[in-house]
Parts: sequence; structure tokens; C-alpha cells
Amino acid sequence: MELSRHAAMRKQQRGFQADDIDLIIRFGTPIRRPGNVVEYQMGKENEKHLVQAIARVKTKAVLLSDDEATVITVYNLAKQR
Repeated sequence: MELSRHAAMRKQQRGFQADDIDLIIRFGTPIRRPGNVVEYQMGKENEKHLVQAIARVKTKAVLLSDDEATVITVYNLAKQR
């Protein structure tokens, strides 16, 4: 996802980690705002969904093409002993 210069500056100033924006968009609640924009928020109601999603995928993997444009396969990781 492309960031505007303003967003990149604010991300750094406000201590956002590399994946924070993707997590908020993926698991947050979308809210329409004036000016044809959508705000995504992470609230307490999103926490349960996020924890469940992490638990669901913690033993899974995705194999992508070198340019990361195509998902080649998905699989379960071998259980560790």
C-alpha cells in the first residue's frame, strides 16, 4: 500500500510499527467520513477477532511467487515436538 508523504511522516512521529497500518485495515472497523474517505479504527471489539485470527494462523504458511503477486500454495506447518 502506498503512503502519502504526510502519512509516512505521521507514522514515524507517532510510533507506528511496520505492520500496524495493515493490521488496522485488515481487522479494524471501517467508518465512512466526510470527503469520500474511510477511517479504520481498532477498538476493544476488534481485539477478540484479532486474537482469534492469530491463533488460527500460527501454524500455517503461504508460499508466494518471487514478485509476491501470486499465491502459489498454502499449507499447515509440521507440528513441533
